[in-house]
Order: sequence, then C-alpha cells, then structure tokens
Amino acid sequence: MEISENALIKGIKRFEAPSDRVIRGIGDDGAVVDMEQGSYVFVQDAMTEHIHFEFAFMEGYDIGRKAVYINVSDILAMGALPLYFMVTIGIPAKMSYRDIQQIYKGMRRAAKEFDILLLGGDTTETKTDFFIDVSMVGKIVTRHYFGRNRAGKGDLIAVTGVLGESAYGLSLLKEGRTDRGLMRFIRRYRAPQPPYAVWKELVKHDITTSMMDVSDGLIIDLEKMMAESKKGARINLDQVPMPRLLKKESKESLALAGGEDYQFLFTFPPHKREALSSITEMGFPISIIGKVDTGKGVRLFEKGKEKKIAQKGYEHFGDTA
Repeated sequence: MEISENALIKGIKRFEAPSDRVIRGIGDDGAVVDMEQGSYVFVQDAMTEHIHFEFAFMEGYDIGRKAVYINVSDILAMGALPLYFMVTIGIPAKMSYRDIQQIYKGMRRAAKEFDILLLGGDTTETKTDFFIDVSMVGKIVTRHYFGRNRAGKGDLIAVTGVLGESAYGLSLLKEGRTDRGLMRFIRRYRAPQPPYAVWKELVKHDITTSMMDVSDGLIIDLEKMMAESKKGARINLDQVPMPRLLKKESKESLALAGGEDYQFLFTFPPHKREALSSITEMGFPISIIGKVDTGKGVRLFEKGKEKKIAQKGYEHFGDTA
C-alpha cells in the first residue's frame, strides 16, 4: 500500500459518524461508548500468519493465548475490565481440526485468567494463510477512561515492567538460540500476559492521566500518544528499562522499537509521584522515563545529549519508521 498505517487510520477517521453516545472513537486502543449501565470499551485486534507470527515459532495453543492477551491489554489500557469476546478465524486447507482445537484451548486458558467469556464468532476459509481476529468488550471501572489523549503538560511519563523481552525472544527463535537460560524471553514473545496486578494498583491509587499498551514499539507508540494529546515528550534513554543482555549484545533498539511488549505506557501528574513510589515499593517494576512538554513529537536524550534514532517501531504497510 502506498500510505502508512497512521495515514490510513487518519483517512478512515473521516468516515466516523458523530454521536453523543461515543465518548472516544477511532484513534485509541479502544472505543468508549456510554450506555445506560455505564461506559463500555470495544476493541478488536487481529493476528495474521507471516505478519504477526510463524507456526515454526509458535504452536496453536500459544497463538490462541496471545490473541486474547493482546485484546485484554487494549481493554485494560482504556481503564476497563474485560467481560466478553468473539473470535473469527480464517482457516487454510493445510490446517487440521486438532490445530484449531489447540488454538481454542489457548484462548480458553487466557480467558479463564481474566474471567471473560467467549460468546461465539465466525469461521471462514482462506487460500493460504491463517488469521485470527478477536473483538472484545469491557466496562470502564476508573474515574474516567484512560486513552491516549489525556496527557497533560508537566506530566511524568512511565512504563511498567521491562521492554524488549518479546522482541529479543523473537530474535532468539530466528537465530535458533533456545538455551534454557534464554527461554523466559521466548515465553514472553509467545505469551505476553498483560501486567494486570500492577494495573490494578495504578487504578486503585488513581494515578494515571493517559495510558496505552506498548505494542508497536516504545518510541512510535509514545509518538501516537503525544499526537493524540497534542503535546510533546522528552525521554531519558538511560532510564528505559531493558534486560542486561540487550546492552551486552548491543541490541538496545529492541527495547525502544521492538514492540509486542504489552507493558503499559502511561502519564501521571508529579503530585502522584509518592503514590507511584508506594506501588514500586510493593515490588512492582515501574520506571519513570520522561516528561510531557508543550513541544511536538518525542525528543530522546542519552547522558544529557539529544539523540536521534532511525528505527522507532513497527508500522503496517511500510518499513519500520
């Protein structure tokens, strides 16, 4: 395609019909709709063979789990709890009934972890490649939805967990490195369970102003957040959490642009810093990596000096930005 994914989404947004019931529409991890019983979030995320995964690297069970996890991640990032989901799968002739069973077993496992129910969906035939497309609904449980458009001037920028583990796991599989000591990275790639426990603490202490999950890469995702919030950001690369092995092997770019971390990137006001510290003291890994300002885009600094990087993350319909 001749345009980027972001440009395509902007073009599609022009077809969005305005409604008083739609609190947040196209341009976020999910859409927020106001109903009589409260506000609900609707998300949809697909995985396509040869684009998002290879059967050589992932079994059907892992694909099923991951398909649910990435949608749960979007629901949580909007400040909601997941409730129900539906799934459509495209099945090529090369796949067996057992293959499909394993995928649904993986989905059932992930659904049980978050107490969500499969309601149905659709099945269709494809000529060559398998795909799985999950739609999910959740209910807002926070004071307001999180979203990408609520970052404020002076807010601090933070991220949960460690970045680059999933991308490093994929690189290990491509290199045929499956040593026992490296399997945790491969497991993170195959089954990126959202950090639900730390999310609950962030919600409990009412800390965040905006939030999204890191799916395409830290830098490109932060650029999306700042664009939606009409703000800029300064990031201290020295504070970005990553595995020691990435630095040892000079693969720091995987933490900045590798993607598929499914950790939470969020902003919060400085006066909430003490509350955030109380969460980290409980053992939850959270790193403050920067600050929101009135500029435009994302500026990167390392050891006090501004730095430019060529690779910012993954974008469909084009090379990595």
